[in-house]
Amino acid sequence: MLHAVKLSTLDLNHVRALHFLLEEAHVARAARLLSITPAAASNALHRLRVEFDDPLLVRVGRAFARTARAEELRGPARDVIAAAERLVDAAVPFHPATYDGEFVLTVAHRIAEVLVRPLDALLSERAPRAKLHLRTVSGPGPNIRPEQRCLFVVPASVNRLSGEPLFTEGYLCVLRAGHPLLKGKLSVARYAAAEHVLVSPRGDSEHGAVDDALAAHGLARRVSRVVTSFSLALALVERSDRIVTLPWSFRTALASRRSLAIRTPPLELPPITMEVAWHPQQDGDPRYTWFRALVHEAARALRVPPTNQRATSHRA
Repeated sequence: MLHAVKLSTLDLNHVRALHFLLEEAHVARAARLLSITPAAASNALHRLRVEFDDPLLVRVGRAFARTARAEELRGPARDVIAAAERLVDAAVPFHPATYDGEFVLTVAHRIAEVLVRPLDALLSERAPRAKLHLRTVSGPGPNIRPEQRCLFVVPASVNRLSGEPLFTEGYLCVLRAGHPLLKGKLSVARYAAAEHVLVSPRGDSEHGAVDDALAAHGLARRVSRVVTSFSLALALVERSDRIVTLPWSFRTALASRRSLAIRTPPLELPPITMEVAWHPQQDGDPRYTWFRALVHEAARALRVPPTNQRATSHRA
């Protein structure tokens, strides 16, 4: 830090403001994270500019950009906040029944759709005063920063941090009730000839695991619709002769939808392995150790059957 900032006068609230303002590079978003008004966050930015004798955030068009000094300060500010949080945690025993803090879980959209109900029920029962902050992502896996107090449910192949297997699942084929493919055997040829919906979470691909498996049989399918969510895919097959191939865990979301039918895909598809991940700095955090166990219990409620096939990504 600059010579003008003396350790004896350093205010931890100023460090928090510095941390969130620099991380977000956005006054209103930083204000929400600090639980203050945008005006108060703007005043905090002004004080920090005086303290550090640097603009910290400068206007570039309609957005802010960090100065070179701000980039230098991001890491130290992040470390101070993480250390302060660990200090507070060490002084306060964790009891789920009375805990009134926050748990943060970052998951893919499709995992959130099937996991949120059992997880919400368990958390409401075991830690009724706790807040759940559920974040969803579309990409293969989020960037995990050391100061993030959060669990991630990500594909095992993209996780390079601390983690443990959550579940491994295969696929199911979903089609409308009364679909012609429900009559007789669902052969690979009939499956390939159908009109397909493909789910590409980032909307950047028209090729998935199904296409690779069909190519091994010398076949190709016609994908007529590409969507970014599994719920959209179900809406498209519910009133048409299209079909969609989804991860097995979606079976729980289909249980009450009598307009849809389920079949096992007629070809071998590599399964999906999902993992619970966290930054190694959270290894000794009793709250997130407990929360990990709760996520595992919620995943078991999905009753995903075991599979011995090799794992892959979730685009089908």
